[in-house]
Amino acid sequence: MAPSPFHAEFRVLIGPDWVPLQSLEGLEAEAVGMYLRRPSVTCCSFQGGFFIDVGGHPFSDDGSVDEFWMTWSWFFALKALLDGAAEAGANPWEESHMRLWRQGDVLSMEDRSASEKPLSPRVEVAFLPFVQSLARQGFAFLAWAERVLAALDAREPPVPDALKAEFRQSLTLPRDVLEDVASKVGVTATGR
Repeated sequence: MAPSPFHAEFRVLIGPDWVPLQSLEGLEAEAVGMYLRRPSVTCCSFQGGFFIDVGGHPFSDDGSVDEFWMTWSWFFALKALLDGAAEAGANPWEESHMRLWRQGDVLSMEDRSASEKPLSPRVEVAFLPFVQSLARQGFAFLAWAERVLAALDAREPPVPDALKAEFRQSLTLPRDVLEDVASKVGVTATGR
């Protein structure tokens, strides 16, 4: 099977809608307000991840994206493949048991449940462009998260420390794994 064209877009759950990250630029204070209007703010309040279409068909969408920390499992898996592993696993949502395989310039992906029930068909994409796309969007997410936390800190009246801790725990993700992946595929924090 030859690699298929793909489109990956990082989206964030804002209210009932999955909003493309780029559409949230400059709306960080509004995002803070939306999160604070929830009856309770927990780690489950913060959801977002990669909506991926391969060959014009969804590979991941609103049914297979979860909390931000789960999304970061993509970068741990891609790092393992870049470091020479032939296969790696990712868990970008609660029921996911995703497998990724690298064969030269091709990345194969398949998502199954913990009981091995197929959740998505196996697809193949060009490895380097796929990793570059996710790395660029990972940096964009980290920049957005930093702006959200700054908006949280600037909010008047001040937000209670316990709520701030929930925001920080959910929005502060391991930058080092993303930087490692990005450096190996020629992507910088500025998106180049």
